[in-house]
Amino acid sequence: MKKIGFAVLCLLLSGSFIFSQVTGLPTLQKEFGLEEQMKSQIQQQLLSEKETYPTTTLVVDTFYYVGPGDIFSILILPISVNPEVTKVSTDGQLILSRYGFIDVKGKTLLEVKNSVTELVKNINPNAEVSISLYKPRICLVRIYGNVKKPGIYNLPANYRISDAIAIANQEYTTQEAPMTKLSTSMMINDLERKRESELIEKGLPGDFFYSTRNVFVYNQIWGLRKADIELSKSRNAFDNNPYIREGDEIYVPYSPIEFEYVTISGAVVQPGKYHYKKGDRFSDLIKFAKGFKDNADLSNIYVQSDGSTKNISVDINNISGIDFELEPYTNVIVGEIPIKRNTKTGVAGIYGCVEKPGVYPIEPGKTRLLDLVNLAGGLSCEPSYSKSFVLRTFPPRQYWEDPSIELFNIFKQSNLTMEDTARFKMDLLTKGNFVSCDLYELLVKKNLQQNILLYDGDLVVLPQSKGSVYVWGQVKNPGYVPYESGKPFEWYIDKAGGYLPTAKKSRVRVIRGAQKVWLKPDDLAVVDGDEIYVPGAPDLPPGTEYQYYSLIATGIATLISLTYLIINLTSRRN
Repeated sequence: MKKIGFAVLCLLLSGSFIFSQVTGLPTLQKEFGLEEQMKSQIQQQLLSEKETYPTTTLVVDTFYYVGPGDIFSILILPISVNPEVTKVSTDGQLILSRYGFIDVKGKTLLEVKNSVTELVKNINPNAEVSISLYKPRICLVRIYGNVKKPGIYNLPANYRISDAIAIANQEYTTQEAPMTKLSTSMMINDLERKRESELIEKGLPGDFFYSTRNVFVYNQIWGLRKADIELSKSRNAFDNNPYIREGDEIYVPYSPIEFEYVTISGAVVQPGKYHYKKGDRFSDLIKFAKGFKDNADLSNIYVQSDGSTKNISVDINNISGIDFELEPYTNVIVGEIPIKRNTKTGVAGIYGCVEKPGVYPIEPGKTRLLDLVNLAGGLSCEPSYSKSFVLRTFPPRQYWEDPSIELFNIFKQSNLTMEDTARFKMDLLTKGNFVSCDLYELLVKKNLQQNILLYDGDLVVLPQSKGSVYVWGQVKNPGYVPYESGKPFEWYIDKAGGYLPTAKKSRVRVIRGAQKVWLKPDDLAVVDGDEIYVPGAPDLPPGTEYQYYSLIATGIATLISLTYLIINLTSRRN
């Protein structure tokens, strides 16, 4: 029994001895626990920082320079099973428990990783070190020049110069600018985008790219750097679009009136004029323009340079095979394969009072409306002809288009009054792509002049007749009244209980059809599906009625005075 106890004691002592021989570990478990507890508290404090920013790209450790505030996650096996989270101090020191301080000033992320690994392995050669940038620091940078919102920004250090400029080019919000300025800014942007889209759609250069190729970055500590964002994207060159650093002043220059440039147009995604720099190549220009369109004719590319024009072919998988250096004012025009237009096939829909509502094949410009009705099996019930309509497919609309721009373009040469302008704007906003067609004339009176040609995407709607007229407004019992042919509007108002005392009879209107046309009811036959609206007297501001009668009284008094004056003058002459 004593031998067994002695063996257990030796085993415990040897385990404690082996544990204490691992360099860097405390010999007492209590001290080890206290250290781990302190590390845990520091890590929780670092991880509790809530300020977060969207990620742009992965950090490339050979170009990212470490600075005060960067948070690292370091795992050293077998010393610790949990990673240690540590932060670079304001004087550029990285604190690593049990190993001391590491000076990281002016070092890249890769150099810091190597320094930490070297320090640990000098003490524990068999240790495995894993280090990563857990959270980048926040840098205070100034962005000014040719940007929409110049100012001072707090941005994470993993943002590159192009990211910072993009932040400074965001649109203003209602909190940042008055509504009038915001509205004006948005309208100017819409006009610019409309102009640019019209040019790009036709393959013409839509913009000048000077500023993004000549960005200046000044830093009091790191000196002057330059950024060429377009070339960085083309060649994936980080040195042309570096990461930001604390204290950076980023100046985006304004485009001069004249500068050396190269142009690319035709079947590319982003035609444009780009500031020329010595060393620019044909492959760079293609990437500046975001590549070829799907319908680009790669066997028909013209290159104009120094007064001569040549035609080249490009293998999209091997552009480097014909790559060449550009000269100032080189023009590259990428040919375009014409899109074959569809004139033979199309579809049109018909719904409502037909036997088989749905979508049917048509031949655009040849199939007529009656043909579509027959394809749908003919009429199945009595349609409400006043509410039936034919709608043509809306043209593609850009998401940014503002109806105000169309209003200004149409209205700029008009001689309408301000009141007409307000009415015109309302009509413009509510207009639809209706096709002019009288379906009653076609389907009832067999007037073939109304048998219109159909085109791809047309929609025919023949709603079922409700056999009623809707009366509403200032009447006693508003609602549907059964339709009776030949009855005047007053008859329907009587059926709805008659006028209320607040009704203004002279303002009664009949609202007709799918387009809600307002008509005066005098000598107008009410038809099935009409609406009769009885408005009240117009609401006038306080004192308006008094001013109106005062004006009449003043006019009468003036007329009497003039009459009296004329009589006196006449009597004196006699």
